[in-house]
Amino acid sequence: MKRVLGWVSGVLLALVMTFWCVTATADLALSAGIYGTPGTYKVEDCYDTDDSRKNSDYACHGDFTPDGGTADDAVYVRLTDTGHDYPDGSTFDARQGIEPDTIQRAGFWGVVGELWQVAISIAVLAVLAYQAIKPHGEAAQRREAHRREPSRRQKVADGFGSVVVIAGAVAILSWIAMLVEPRP
Repeated sequence: MKRVLGWVSGVLLALVMTFWCVTATADLALSAGIYGTPGTYKVEDCYDTDDSRKNSDYACHGDFTPDGGTADDAVYVRLTDTGHDYPDGSTFDARQGIEPDTIQRAGFWGVVGELWQVAISIAVLAVLAYQAIKPHGEAAQRREAHRREPSRRQKVADGFGSVVVIAGAVAILSWIAMLVEPRP
């Protein structure tokens, strides 16, 4: 029963992490300029949506104007979970996705802001793969200990272990970079 519960929990977590990875990767691609319409976002106002004021979570209202566009081309967009309290009237480079209300900050800081999410989701998926692939039980560990070389299964599991370390390091470094990001 314990083993079945572990597999079911792992599959559910893998589905959630896969969804997060796909959506974060799409946001990362938009921030990196791989697709979407380039333009400028002008902040009308930002406010903290967390009433307790302990965990600030900002939402902003403003207009996205495509490059080469005029004020008539501007699209009113509400940004949620920005992580920034942008000053009223400030502008930043942005990209508009396929949906008109999908806006991501463009450039280096936009990519850094999305990179940690992709890295964390990949790290969690790699941990799940490692747990599923590595040899289990005492008998398997004794067989591994007596071999001159690790089994193919152990080598693959170790590869996923390396992915965990690399993705974790990327996530931590991008998170640190977000902390030192210059504020507008």
